[in-house]
Amino acid sequence: MIMDHEICIVNGDLNYRLDSITRELAVHGIESGDLSQLLEHDQLLQARRRDAGFVLRAFHEEAITFKPTYKYDVGTDRYDTSEKKRIPAWCDRILYRGSGDKLHQTEYKRHEVKVSDHRAVSGWFNMRIKTIQAGKRMEVRRRCEQAFVEVKRGIVKTAMIDFLVSVYGLTADEARKQLQT
Repeated sequence: MIMDHEICIVNGDLNYRLDSITRELAVHGIESGDLSQLLEHDQLLQARRRDAGFVLRAFHEEAITFKPTYKYDVGTDRYDTSEKKRIPAWCDRILYRGSGDKLHQTEYKRHEVKVSDHRAVSGWFNMRIKTIQAGKRMEVRRRCEQAFVEVKRGIVKTAMIDFLVSVYGLTADEARKQLQT
């Protein structure tokens, strides 16, 4: 079971939103830099405070000091201007738990990558581990870096398809065919 591990890091689009606030108030709070007022409406933080049985309550999250990570018009810094006009929120999160002094997060930030309707987040951690085998470590690092290259290629391809679909009106299949030629 995941909770049996000494160190657990959960990250990604956890899809928690802001409750009981209008889009206008949220955007105004962002523009004025009043993130603490907005965080009072964050579903994840509310669930962790109110629900003693909530599984993610056992995890920690560093203080959020960055603007909401969702929902942007792709390729811009504008929050959703579609007919849905979604309320900006911190969907993208990093939560962690570690026993004793084995894990400490030193950085939590978002990145201004505009190929998605989300902004990516990252975290730096200090971990106390039992043993490092240099050869195995380098092999694992090489495999991780190669896998990350593949992930980045996939993100770029998806962004290019989304661009061709949304800007030029192609179907997804037509966009894929155009990219192959």
